[in-house]
Amino acid sequence: MASSLNYKIIFLLVINLYLFVTTNATPTLLENVCDKTRDIAFCLNVFGADPATRTTSLPELGQIAIDKATEKAWKTRSDINKRLFFAFDPKLKNVLTQCLHSYDNALAALRIAPDDLRKAHYMYLYRHANDAGQGATACEQSFIGSSLPSPLTRDNVQLSNYCNIIQIIANVSW
Repeated sequence: MASSLNYKIIFLLVINLYLFVTTNATPTLLENVCDKTRDIAFCLNVFGADPATRTTSLPELGQIAIDKATEKAWKTRSDINKRLFFAFDPKLKNVLTQCLHSYDNALAALRIAPDDLRKAHYMYLYRHANDAGQGATACEQSFIGSSLPSPLTRDNVQLSNYCNIIQIIANVSW
């Protein structure tokens, strides 16, 4: 009876050890990158939804981030353009015009980013991601400075978060 109890205890210990080892596995590349961003939940939510990102390389993850940032910037720029067309308040028109210019600058920086990544020019990649993120920040600051409520806050934060992810990837890469 005691021998049977010993085997059961050993069996349970082995199962516990196995479960501990498999549940405390090494974090993935995606988790390592996301852990360094200012909004971990955003990073994991955006990239974690795509199963391909779980096994991707750092340059591939960087390209995905650049693509997502560029798509967000284009959509937001288009939204700004529509809002500008229908705006009647001169103060609002001025702020939206500033945002349009900020997003043009962000898109110009993001257009260069894939080349920086491909050539492993990580310092330039970081700088261009920073420039693009500053475009979103400048747009938001234009609303704050004019005491107007920003209808673009969510978009500005998202673009800024995408750019932060690109910056982290550039930092980890060099």
